Amino acid sequence: ALIHDVDHEGVTNAQLVKEGADVAVKYENRSVAEQNSFVIAWNLFMSDRFATLRHYLCATPTEIVRFRELAVNAVMATDIVDKDLKNLRNNRWEKAFKNHGTIEELDNESRESINRKATIVIEHLIQASDVCHTMQHWHF
Repeated sequence: ALIHDVDHEGVTNAQLVKEGADVAVKYENRSVAEQNSFVIAWNLFMSDRFATLRHYLCATPTEIVRFRELAVNAVMATDIVDKDLKNLRNNRWEKAFKNHGTIEELDNESRESINRKATIVIEHLIQASDVCHTMQHWHF
């Protein structure tokens, strides 16, 4: 949630594409604001300034790869217009939750399965939090 609108220009991806903005060209007119936000935030996170934080969040190279995947998926989930991304998310949700199984099966669930469920839930939560402000009234 912290990074999903970094450097947001205040207009939609469609408007950035229509205007031929540099950022739209750079990201080939796909999830323009989301990709830009992620790249800026990731580059900052990878800077020497945040080495200690990185060490505690991701102690191994494998963990940093996984953290990056999670962050990319969470930020990209805020692009609610891209139908391909929506289909990928829906397919991952189906894969994660299609077989509920018995209590005994759930107890023996693999780490991969648990991580898949956690990841897709995080993606849906960030997406919901990104759009929920439109449901709030602005009267104080």
